[in-house]
Amino acid sequence: MPETYPATMGKLESLIDDHREKQDNPTDPSRLQLMVPSIGKFHTPLPLQEAWLRYDAKYCVSKRRMLPPSFNEVRHTLNLAQVMAIADRLEMICFDGDQTLYSDGGNFTNMPLAATIIMILKHGIKVVLITAAGYGFDGAAYKVRVKGLLEAFLKDELPAEVMSRFFVMGGECHYLMRCTGTGELERVPDEEWQNPALNGPKPRHWPEEECKQVLDVAEASFRASIADLKLRARLIRKPRGVGVIPGGEASVKAMPTGHGSVKFKTEALDEVVLRCQQSLRESRDPPIALPWCVFNGGRDAWVDVGNKCIGVEAMQAFLGVLPQRSLHVGDQFLRTGNDVAAREKSPCIWIINPNETLKVLEIFIGLKGLAKDGPAPVPGLAAPSSPPRSGVAEPPREGSMNPLGMSTEGGSGAKQFNCYTGLSE
Repeated sequence: MPETYPATMGKLESLIDDHREKQDNPTDPSRLQLMVPSIGKFHTPLPLQEAWLRYDAKYCVSKRRMLPPSFNEVRHTLNLAQVMAIADRLEMICFDGDQTLYSDGGNFTNMPLAATIIMILKHGIKVVLITAAGYGFDGAAYKVRVKGLLEAFLKDELPAEVMSRFFVMGGECHYLMRCTGTGELERVPDEEWQNPALNGPKPRHWPEEECKQVLDVAEASFRASIADLKLRARLIRKPRGVGVIPGGEASVKAMPTGHGSVKFKTEALDEVVLRCQQSLRESRDPPIALPWCVFNGGRDAWVDVGNKCIGVEAMQAFLGVLPQRSLHVGDQFLRTGNDVAAREKSPCIWIINPNETLKVLEIFIGLKGLAKDGPAPVPGLAAPSSPPRSGVAEPPREGSMNPLGMSTEGGSGAKQFNCYTGLSE
């Protein structure tokens, strides 16, 4: 039926509005919570109907007769609704690193993306890179990953005040650095962002023995998985994390009938992660008290003490930003990802590569009218031109082009999701 799409989105929008009124009252569950008991918290309204009409007007999804909406198209519609909802209130935006600001295992080189970040910084919005990479307080090591962005700051001759709005949070939530007026990353003293007067988490003050317990259980699980799955792997342990990486040529001799010396199969990494999650949940001697995160990093598997929920919440407290005025952008929102935890404390955008991050920021800039020469055109926001048709979501096809004109190849997260089963492929 022509009205099915907008009517469905309108119904979801009303369910979310009802849920937002009741989500803080466990004795009075919303209709949405009764239907989906695992539903989380919505920090802002979501104008889903308007987002769908604008999206459909550009990409003509409802005009298709042979192909129903894909999972990626639904994902992009939700992303658009979230950007529309937060555009007028955003004060802080957080980014994942790999596959969000730069390629997996790579460094920042996307100059159009740098230009949009600079524009956002100039308009007073704080920008935080929250990465699992844990180099302690070694600003030079983090700088390698974002050198292209920092050089763009200097080339644009940003004032020191503007550059100081850019932060890097390493190890999920443990190591905070701020950009200086010379494009360096310097440590933010613990007494500033971990001040007892701030109403936020204090990961720098977590007991060492409890941190060690998390890592000990995780390391034991990793070692058991390596042996059981015959992985040619190397184990790395850091003060707040432990990981499994490809073992290289030396690992072939140690595991002659194994695999993974150069690259692990995704299925093997997911198995390692899910086993470790179970071990941490079931640890009883004593039960683990600290938050933790186990995730498939695409090329490796890691356990961190803490998670991005802690990192986002700590930055909100430090910068005085309410959850409904912050946004987290990342690519890992499945059970084996490390961005999903941020949803508890912030609205989120699910992307699959840096080009999609750029598209999201361009939409935001267009909505805010931040372009140098007036409001920029907003992709996907043309006036609706035709009524939609009905359809059923399908899984994204490997190597296909998503609705924003970018390939789904290489993305971690969305392209691995099976819409029929709700499980990662």
